[in-house]
Amino acid sequence: MRTSRFSQALKSEISVVRQDRWMFAFVFWLPPLLALFLLLIFSAGQPTNLPIGVVDLDHSGLSRKATRYFDASPVMNVTRHYSSIAEGKADISTAGIYALVVIPSGFSRDVLRGEASTITAFYNAQYLLIAKAMRAALIQIEATLAVEVDVGRTLVFKPIMEAAIATALPLRTQMTPLYNLNMNYAVFLVPALLMALFQLLVICMTILSFAKMVKACEGSQQKYEFGQLAGRFFFYTGVFSVHILFTLFVLYGLLGWPVQGSLAGLLPLIIVFVVACQVLGALFHVATFNLELSLSAASAFCGPAFAFFGVTFPASDMSHIAQIIRHLMPASHYLDAFYNHISYNAGIYYSLKPGLIILAFAALAPLVIYRLKSHLRRAG
Repeated sequence: MRTSRFSQALKSEISVVRQDRWMFAFVFWLPPLLALFLLLIFSAGQPTNLPIGVVDLDHSGLSRKATRYFDASPVMNVTRHYSSIAEGKADISTAGIYALVVIPSGFSRDVLRGEASTITAFYNAQYLLIAKAMRAALIQIEATLAVEVDVGRTLVFKPIMEAAIATALPLRTQMTPLYNLNMNYAVFLVPALLMALFQLLVICMTILSFAKMVKACEGSQQKYEFGQLAGRFFFYTGVFSVHILFTLFVLYGLLGWPVQGSLAGLLPLIIVFVVACQVLGALFHVATFNLELSLSAASAFCGPAFAFFGVTFPASDMSHIAQIIRHLMPASHYLDAFYNHISYNAGIYYSLKPGLIILAFAALAPLVIYRLKSHLRRAG
């Protein structure tokens, strides 16, 4: 009988989704469409040709050379020249430019005399990724320009290029990224954004399906059985697991993103993640048995999820409240295991703890069933 209830619920859910165009959209074609949309947003991988402004108070050959260096950087593009710092700062505040480089008066004279001269750069640090790329490019260009000037001055006394370079730059630094060699910010941003998206979709779809089941049981005096719930869960578990696997195949297979581990090793973790989101969705609904309230609560819970994943800000430095919220989200634990596996090939051991934490969400299922039975008993 349980098997019959399971198969009936599975067939019924498939039929409901096929007939309801909105549910059909949210289950089948909207997830890959949204995933594609996110991918297109971050398709550049690295920030390039970011507009900057220059205030040249020196108007010398050396200052124009410095401006050409800034414009030649792949990160920056000198789009505006200002006569005053105030004009440039106004454009930074409105995102007309992302940085303002100020070349002081007497810059060329001081450099030729061997005296210190400072090129000042202002940028908006609120744009974290852009600011980081901009700052690194500015430091590199200014260091290159300083060494070039020093080498030219040293060549007068040491007419050997290698010796002049060694004198101008006695200590060289080599910084090599061990992971994410291309410094592609999409590699670590897009998977986290996608999991925030899938977490929201799975939870909301579970609420919609659960609400339909509760309403059917209330109206027809139909008795609830576990097979009904399992059949509905099984359908969405399969569909969304396939969506996530297909997305990973596109990113790491078709697009060739670097992967250290095996995508197949993530399959159990993906299934457990989807089930955990379904349990949370059901829990949201049984808390009020009101569709609008449960969907609103789920949206409020999942909306800011990306900020708590620890991708753009270290999780260890978050406040206690933020860390509690982070631990309440299945996606944050999934991403802990995901990055360990994909980026570092850390092995199954390092995926075991996050996987068990996600699996612990299933412990809420008895509470969901208890609340559902109590509600249907009162409704009957």
